[in-house]
Order: sequence, then structure tokens, then C-alpha cells
Amino acid sequence: NVTITTTFVGSSLFNPTLVPALNAGEGPDVWMGGSGPGQPAAIIEAGHALDLTPYFCELGWNEIIPEGIVNYTSSDGKLWAVGDAVETTVMVYNKDVFAQNDLEVPANWEAMMAACDTLAQAGFAIPIGLGGADKWPISHWQSMLWGRYAGPEGVDNVMFGDGRWDEEPFVQASAKLKELNDAGCFGPNPLAELQDDIEARFWRGEIPMFFTGPWIIGPAVQALGEEISKFSVFQVPSPVEDTPIYPTEDIGTGWYVNATYEQPDVAADLLDFMLFREESRQKLLESGDSVPVGELNLEGLDLPALIEEIFALSNEHRENGTIHAFLDTVTPASMTDVSYDGLQALLAGQMSPEEFNAAVQTAWEAAKAENQHLQPGGVSCE
Repeated sequence: NVTITTTFVGSSLFNPTLVPALNAGEGPDVWMGGSGPGQPAAIIEAGHALDLTPYFCELGWNEIIPEGIVNYTSSDGKLWAVGDAVETTVMVYNKDVFAQNDLEVPANWEAMMAACDTLAQAGFAIPIGLGGADKWPISHWQSMLWGRYAGPEGVDNVMFGDGRWDEEPFVQASAKLKELNDAGCFGPNPLAELQDDIEARFWRGEIPMFFTGPWIIGPAVQALGEEISKFSVFQVPSPVEDTPIYPTEDIGTGWYVNATYEQPDVAADLLDFMLFREESRQKLLESGDSVPVGELNLEGLDLPALIEEIFALSNEHRENGTIHAFLDTVTPASMTDVSYDGLQALLAGQMSPEEFNAAVQTAWEAAKAENQHLQPGGVSCE
């Protein structure tokens, strides 16, 4: 005897009308919104978000949601949101182009650099597509490389401890990104390229490799039909010798329950039904619009082969721990602005890796002083 009414409130992760509506007692009973710093902190501090910890423990969500995601949807030992829309980043590549140039999937970093050189000599002006004019695509590389060098613990030590973004592993990672650019892997001028144009040229076969996420696959399947079989994916090999592959993973959104809702058990049951029951999780995956948190059961699913490959890659290396796919969504907006501009300056040779990381650290310290960063998370059911 429950009627659920859905209301579209825009595509922005941080809907500007939400906080005023909640403050006026007119907000929704359940809503989906951003999970990074910013609006969620304001909502939690104002007492608008229901503490979901009892349901997390009693309904078994703690056995499904990875610890890394819990850390980013909790504070003060309480769960405030259920993470949703998990995304990862991988290298998508053109199998036909690789075969025509006697290339195999790179097994190590040196092999990937050699592949860039081979493809450039074969006439591909842009071996790896990067829409640097849009800024945010460069941050995907930053997130992956910073995580690969520092590891999950190294990143969390900065996010929630006393670590610094200008420590040596992060500087080395920035230097590696510049090295990729200086070697021509991103083409002669990636800062003049738009991501949408890069994506279109990749699917046309003009660019052999593209570091991106599964969100591009659905439209491509519709547009290319059987031609989509020419493409596959691989994990970017580790740039640090003798270190494992850490898959990139972040949540795009979180589900919140209004603290004033008179039927919290009903809201929790709805979230449990949508996000944690096996049949619902399969429907979410098959929709192509949402990837539920936790390990994915891909058996019997009707999915494009390329998406299955991406999920399988993440599952294969998940036990090593995961790193951020999108640091720009979990760090303060002021730091993200500095990172975006600095990444362009880094590739343009206007900043050294040391100068770039120092600028990011300065912005981080200023944001922390204003309490604009995520607070330490974690929830215990013991």
C-alpha cells in the first residue's frame, strides 16, 4: 500500500533548490544527489539526512557495499547515503588497428609507450585520444596515475589523514602524465581537442586508443551496430614496477532519506529493493543507466559485450583495492578548479610537476581550513 511518486529535479549532482526546500520542510522523502563535498555536507550538518546505519547493518548492506564507497558516504561513524551509479575508467582500443600494426594489449608501461610510438609512425596523429580543451578528461588520467603511484592507502592518507598532494608519489605521477604527453601519445596538441570530437573520431577508427568509461558504450552500440565488435578494452598497465593494478572506481550519486519522513522503514525497504536484491541489480545493469555498488554478477545478463568486458576487468583486480576514477568529484571545488587549470598548464609546459602539485596542495590546505573537504568515514556493525 505504498505509492511512489518520482520527480525529475535536473541532471545536476548538486540541485540548488534542494537545500532551500528541505529547510522549508518541503523537500522529498527520498532523493538522489551528489556524494562529494559541498551540498551533502550542508544537508547532513543541517540534520536533513536520515542516519541509515541501522539499515546498513540489519539489511546486510554492509556485506555488499565496498569499504571504499562507505568511506565516502559516511561521517562520524554513520551512513548518510547509499552509493549508486558506480563508474570506472579503462582503455578502450581498436582491435583491427592493433592487429594491422602487429600490436598486442600492452603488458607493461614500456609496451604501452612503444605502442604509442608504433601507432604514430603508422600515421595516427593521436594514438590516445584526450579532449584536453574540456579540462576534466585530463583529470581522469590524474586520478588514475595518482592512485597507481600512491595506492589506495596513500590517497586516503591525504583525503582523511595528514598526507600531502605534493609528496613524491603524486609528483612522480604528474611527471608520468607529462611524459605521456611529451612523447606524443595524446597527439600534437590535446589542449585544442574537445572530448566529444575525440570520442567520435575514436569510433570512426581515426584514433586507436581512448581512456574513458562505460558511459560511452551504450550510444556507440546504437550507432555502430555490429561494428562495435571491432573494439575491446584493457587496464592501463601499472607505471610503477612490481605494483598491482588498482581498478578505478567512484560513485556518481548517493541515495538519501529525509530525516523528517514519517515512514523511514518504508524508505529503507525501497532502497533495499532497488539496489540490493539480485533481480533488481540485474535490471539496473541491463538498463545501461546505473551500476550498483559491490561485486557484480554478470551471469545471464543481456549486456553489450564491451560493457561486460569492462565489468570483468574491474572484478578481476578488485581484490587489490580500488582507487578514484574521479578525484575531481570527491575533492573541494576550489581544489578542482586549481587542478583543472594546472593540468592544462602541466601539459603545455607552463608548470613543472612539482609546481603543479604544490599548487594543488595549497588549494587543498585552504579548503581544509574552511572545512570544505570530506570528513573521515567508515561504519562499524559490531
